[in-house]
Amino acid sequence: MIAVEKLQQRLKANQVIPIRFAGHRLLLDASGVLVWPAQDMIIFSDLHLEKGSFLSQFDNPLPRFDSKDTLKRIADMLSIYCCGHVVCLGDSLHDGNALSRMQRTDLETLNIMVQSVERWTWVLGNHDPEIPDIILGERAPHVECESLLLVHEPEDLNDFNKIKAQIIGHYHPKASRKISNRKVTGKCFVAADSLLLMPAFGKYTGGLDLKDEAFDALFDSVAKRNLMTYILFNHRIYMV
Repeated sequence: MIAVEKLQQRLKANQVIPIRFAGHRLLLDASGVLVWPAQDMIIFSDLHLEKGSFLSQFDNPLPRFDSKDTLKRIADMLSIYCCGHVVCLGDSLHDGNALSRMQRTDLETLNIMVQSVERWTWVLGNHDPEIPDIILGERAPHVECESLLLVHEPEDLNDFNKIKAQIIGHYHPKASRKISNRKVTGKCFVAADSLLLMPAFGKYTGGLDLKDEAFDALFDSVAKRNLMTYILFNHRIYMV
């Protein structure tokens, strides 16, 4: 159950923006998570655990502590929102061998968090089409809830009954906008009539600029002009 007092504090600090999407009230948090109060649900996307250790195999100088940082930030969000159902929208592991490189203490921390909530669902992604059984929680290609589809990559909604819109990860969107006469760039949520894109939550996940042609297949020219963008910057969220 969502901790009301903590939520009110984040609202006052411009760390949360409530939106209506496909008839549902959702909360967009500056940390990059989405909260669905009516379903007691918190949604993360694209954790890419062990990306640091993957890149270090190729002499990349990035530190290998990204998983530890990402897990700490997940724990912080769980303590703030206290939701009973956690959904991770795919690419939670960076690659098929991620678990073999993960420190045992990080795996233990992850499983303790999974056990701390009533339900934890791993939606499978292109980086993690399989998640080893040693990691606790459910596995699913997608989650259907009310009229929304929670999935890693967009699906044809004609293949689903009573689904009106979808929340997806995969694209790691970011955007640049002028805020208070200052140009800022940050990860972002992007909302259209029937599609909501999640920012990547992982430490080293970066972002793909909304101007990139990869988004052309998602939004036609009319939809692009009407997109609602919510930029994450300096621990705050801005609607632009």
